[in-house]
Amino acid sequence: MSFANAKKYCKKTTQLIIAILVSLFLSYLSQPLINEKALDTLVNIYSILAGFLVGIIALIGDPLSLPSGSWRVAEKARNNTYRNLKGTRNLLYIYLLTLFFIFSYKLFTIDGVLEIYKKLELSEDIKDNLLSIKLLTERFILFLSYIAFFYSFMLPSKLFHVQERRVNKEIEDRRNAANIKNNES
Repeated sequence: MSFANAKKYCKKTTQLIIAILVSLFLSYLSQPLINEKALDTLVNIYSILAGFLVGIIALIGDPLSLPSGSWRVAEKARNNTYRNLKGTRNLLYIYLLTLFFIFSYKLFTIDGVLEIYKKLELSEDIKDNLLSIKLLTERFILFLSYIAFFYSFMLPSKLFHVQERRVNKEIEDRRNAANIKNNES
């Protein structure tokens, strides 16, 4: 691994650790604010972002965005493209996991469901822990939401770089078609 790659992975690892710590802290602090309206807002946000992310995946994975040149140049660029696709796919999974937990949470906490749990012949420990489980689930939903928000802020930059590469490739292709080298006008 080159020094530049090691530096890049160190930066990404640091960002991940910071994102996790900040998300844990914020999810603990903001858990008392959870209500139906807040959960509905999160569902709307992540549903929209998931659709947006599918579009980004299509742009990143477009073979036309590979740099021009020989097959070796394209093969080299493939690794970066796959790395970007994997990161974006993982963010989509976080969105979907957040939506899944919100759906599950809402399903099991609607009016009357907690009363059904209390009527079941469950041990007193389980009944007493229902509130703790509810609080942990709320914090986990918030944790996933904050992580997803943190990484979503990187999407505009990623989208910009994809489009920038596509524009530069188009200019290079037009220059090549006109038999103009890069340093000529």
